Amino acid sequence: MLSLPKLAVLRRGFTLVELLVVIAIIGVLVGLLLPAVQAAREAARRMQCSNNLKQIGLGLHVYHDTFNVFPYGWDDRGTSWSAHILPQIEQGNLYQTLVFHESGLGNWTTNGGPNETAAGTYIATYRCPSMALPEHINNSGIPERVPASYRGSAGTRATSDDTSSVVPGTISMESLDQDGIFYACSRTKFRDILDGTSHTIMVGESYTKPDFVKDGQGMDYWYLGSPQADPCRCDGGTGGTEFSEVAGITISPINAIVRAPLMSGRLMELSFGSYHIGGAHFIKCDGSVDFLTESLNAEVYNALGSRDGGEVPTEL
Repeated sequence: MLSLPKLAVLRRGFTLVELLVVIAIIGVLVGLLLPAVQAAREAARRMQCSNNLKQIGLGLHVYHDTFNVFPYGWDDRGTSWSAHILPQIEQGNLYQTLVFHESGLGNWTTNGGPNETAAGTYIATYRCPSMALPEHINNSGIPERVPASYRGSAGTRATSDDTSSVVPGTISMESLDQDGIFYACSRTKFRDILDGTSHTIMVGESYTKPDFVKDGQGMDYWYLGSPQADPCRCDGGTGGTEFSEVAGITISPINAIVRAPLMSGRLMELSFGSYHIGGAHFIKCDGSVDFLTESLNAEVYNALGSRDGGEVPTEL
């Protein structure tokens, strides 16, 4: 019997050219989708940042309802406003560990005490998720210190931490003559906010970058306490420094570290800012959170910093 030859079976595959075309198309699609994914992630981070400030604002309001006054900006032991609202932001257990009396353990010194331990405790509410920094940094003798994203507003009048280096005609952060909400041993109440709670900044974001130093000043901001703020005497005289670690002002523009590189380092470190593009979040005294852009009129922005300047902002 004769056998018929087998028919060849043709198998079609990708040619090298076709494979390269497919890879190129995938690369283009990834290139188009990646910015959208990154934008969505940043939008989520901005929302979380805004929620953090909302939580801080609620904590400050509850504190005021309880004690009929906002916490001071900092005291003569270096304790900051953010330490006092720990119970109001669900950090009551940490608050119970703090020492608030004058002693070796209560001055935020580098002695391994409970205050130093607290300064190295990560608190998510005090950190914007967009901040591109490690969670812990060794700083000022405090191991594993946690950088903060938010500072209180001291107002519009100060141009330096120290009296010896202020802009002529202005004051330093040592002075008690501030027109904001938080400063040395401040006891600000709602009744003191004559410009209106919706027209006055209470807390704002800050562009924290401890390794950036200008004119000897680092752009470092922290929560709970500051070893260098002690020995502030809370009498308007000299004493202590680095109050900018816990409070900022609205004289210098938002994100001055990026937008005003020629500005004095002492004034730059007092500037509010953020790791977001185009501006920063702020919470006002009425509890509302706004994203203020870098293009905001300077006079309007400055007016928002004072509690009793008599200005009526008309543009945001």
